[in-house]
Amino acid sequence: MNKFSRDRVKGFLHTDGRRMVNGDGKTVVLRGWGMGNWMNPEGFMIGGVPLFVENADFNDFALPRRFERGRTMETTVRELCGSWYARDYWIRWAKNYVTEEDIRLMAEMGYNSVRLPISSRLFLAEEPEIIWVEEGFAILDQVLDWCEKYKIYAILDMHGAPGGQSALACDDGLDNRPHMFTEPESRERAILLWEEFARRYADRWIVGGYDLINEPLSGPDCAYLIPELGKFYDELIPRIRKYDKNHMLTLEGAVFSMDMDIFDHEYDPECHNWCMHTHFYHFSPEVRDLYRFLDSSVRCNVPIWIGEGGSEPVDNSIYYEIAATFDIGYSIWSWKSADDPKGEGSGVVRYQLPKDWEPVRAYIRNGGPRPSYRESQKIMDEMLENIRMEHCSVWWEKNYYNLRQPGITLPAVGFDEGSEKANGWRFGNPFGYRTETGMKMVLKPGVKPPKHVVVPTREEIRPSNPLTDLCLELRAGEQASYTIRDVEKTCNVTAKLRSVDGQEGRVKILCTSLDGNVQERELTVKGTETAGYELAVLEAGAEWVVTVVMEAGSMQMDEITFAR
Repeated sequence: MNKFSRDRVKGFLHTDGRRMVNGDGKTVVLRGWGMGNWMNPEGFMIGGVPLFVENADFNDFALPRRFERGRTMETTVRELCGSWYARDYWIRWAKNYVTEEDIRLMAEMGYNSVRLPISSRLFLAEEPEIIWVEEGFAILDQVLDWCEKYKIYAILDMHGAPGGQSALACDDGLDNRPHMFTEPESRERAILLWEEFARRYADRWIVGGYDLINEPLSGPDCAYLIPELGKFYDELIPRIRKYDKNHMLTLEGAVFSMDMDIFDHEYDPECHNWCMHTHFYHFSPEVRDLYRFLDSSVRCNVPIWIGEGGSEPVDNSIYYEIAATFDIGYSIWSWKSADDPKGEGSGVVRYQLPKDWEPVRAYIRNGGPRPSYRESQKIMDEMLENIRMEHCSVWWEKNYYNLRQPGITLPAVGFDEGSEKANGWRFGNPFGYRTETGMKMVLKPGVKPPKHVVVPTREEIRPSNPLTDLCLELRAGEQASYTIRDVEKTCNVTAKLRSVDGQEGRVKILCTSLDGNVQERELTVKGTETAGYELAVLEAGAEWVVTVVMEAGSMQMDEITFAR
């Protein structure tokens, strides 16, 4: 059993120094998905408007657009389908968007957690009185029951606080301003809602943690309010702890959860049960992209969780494996989105838009003719059916990369962090990629170096990437390792290799399983032409580490493949 296993989803998740542990005190590294668009839909992922306003600068104030966020989605449905139809649309949406099949599939794939984004108005009515919306709690309770059944830690994510906290469409706010930080009433209602969650779920161990507020103060002109974020946490956390001393708290910094400046003191002195929660998209898959977070983590002696983010599958596979070396887990955004060539979502689960969606899109985006009430109701009914898991397609290969399962090809330069043994290559590489390892990484044969300066030669700019352009050169005494998990049947491991300068390279392949099984073989790399070599045949097992050891001579390695 490794630290990613669902067998470790057991008892309250809490922090112990810079790691998360379960009820037995065993390390847990969260691997999961954010359930985007569930209770907090965003138009750019579901067939609505683009993420950012066209023909406007990011710093320009703009009112919410049709079908851009949950509240304008409801307004748009009312315009299209009538008030009676729209009255319970969000309830039908939430029930269909996440079903037992979604949670079961996550577990079957091998994930151990899910981040559940919620909008406050679906739990606390936007009325002068404090009125709890029991339908919202009932839907959440059902999902938590499924999470417990399939052993998936659920993180409750306040994605949309009262009034809005991000100054972005994702906060389901009244407009694109952070009213929760400027209005005492909205601030107090946010705290009251967390007190209610604490009262209701204090004894619910399957709730892995409380994500107190998503991407606070990330829109334009918010910097002056950043000191208020720390004050908010300082007031909120003691009020949660009056009712709940069991649950881990995740705290996000400002500016898309990447500003670490507020983490300068102990936020949970009573329980010391909190972690730093950052978001990170389109990273460079190397340890230096973790440095700013690691520094704050060491200073406060709390874990880091990458609670939202993602990039290309290969990048994810390397970066999240490096992060796991420091017991840092992840939640990728987003589990499900529309299969929409005009959209921007990248869900691993995809659903089809209704076949007559284009007139609706034209109405939403450009004020085109509104389809009739009956036509619109038919289209929206089709949408509600399409989002159910049984009608969706799954991008399985992406999951293989995320979870390091057979069916993937890794660039040789994507070796496990800390596995390398180098003679110390002093000169770096054209990309400055992972230079701290001392490994020699050179351009593949025929690949030109990246352009850092545009020169007037009219030559087209070449796309360049260290993962596609670099190979790993191993010299005598050097080595690198690659991990594969969840090997359910025999797995053939191959690599693309060539010798250097015509010299033969003698290589030892060492394969070690989680339970201590060891396989060893030797091979000789001949010729400077790239060729495929079989490295190993792995038996079924929870985890294998394949180490390539250069015993004599030298060779270049382009990639390693774990067949499914």
